[in-house]
Amino acid sequence: MLYFLKRSATFRRMYRTTLYRITLGSCFIFTAVAPIFSQTNIIQAVPVLPAGPPPAAPTASVVALAPAVAAAAALVWDADAKEYTAKPGDLNAPFIFNFTNTSSTLVVISNAVTSCGCTVASLPVQPWPIPPGSNGQINVSMNLAGKQGRVTKQVTINSSEGSKALTVNVNMPTTAPVSAENMRGDRNLNMALAKADRQAVFKGDCRSCHVDKGVGKMGAELFAADCGICHDSPHRAAMVPDLRAPKAPRDQDYWMSWITYGRPGSMMPAFGEKDGGPLTKQQVDSLVVYLFQNFPQGIVTPAPAAPPANVPLPTLLPIPGPKTGASQ
Repeated sequence: MLYFLKRSATFRRMYRTTLYRITLGSCFIFTAVAPIFSQTNIIQAVPVLPAGPPPAAPTASVVALAPAVAAAAALVWDADAKEYTAKPGDLNAPFIFNFTNTSSTLVVISNAVTSCGCTVASLPVQPWPIPPGSNGQINVSMNLAGKQGRVTKQVTINSSEGSKALTVNVNMPTTAPVSAENMRGDRNLNMALAKADRQAVFKGDCRSCHVDKGVGKMGAELFAADCGICHDSPHRAAMVPDLRAPKAPRDQDYWMSWITYGRPGSMMPAFGEKDGGPLTKQQVDSLVVYLFQNFPQGIVTPAPAAPPANVPLPTLLPIPGPKTGASQ
């Protein structure tokens, strides 16, 4: 009977309908699930890169796009420092600094500032415009009165391109009797003027170097402006005491006394405001602290020399004791 049912048209129709529904459902499920499996496979297919060295440097074509290095200074000088050996009888040491504007723009020199009033730098006009490709020269003169040994001063050229430091060095003669006599005479004259008014360094033309530069400054900056101009290298003349080579123990009271009152009868003026100097009490205190902390506090003595190597030490003989018994 089952055989006849299977062979009947109704049974075949029901069979095909059921098979069609199963196939359609399977296709629907596959269509919905396939993207999930596809994304999973894609994620798993991306390799994980191990840690390694940093990326390579950019190629030449990339480097060419980087900004260019700043050009060299516009004003090119024939020298940064110049030397002069004074002859007996010389009153001034002349120097000439030549320069060229190698840039394609106009450079304006505003002024020339010297480290000491005894040195003067001359400009034809202030401000001084320097066209592209043109040349110029600056004349510098140092007054040699009272100078001894090797003397060094600085000249700072301020322009629209920045500042340029130039150095002038003078070697004073020490062997010629006439020159030595002249130098002693100049120094004796300066000493006489200082004895009459040792505060003269704070007046007139000297004020621009020994007063104006230290206004409002403290500590190290004040030392560089008011003290270093005479005492510190490279500006120190041979006749000026070297503060880094003390000749006696120096504590804070020592520095306080020297700065405030100076040394009567010498060229050392009193810097304290109450004694006619330019420094306030606060400025003096800041100098005392700076000098005490940064300069030797006692006499600097060289270390003892080491004994020569491989030299046998002398053998010490025993000291004979007193004789015993009566002498014969």
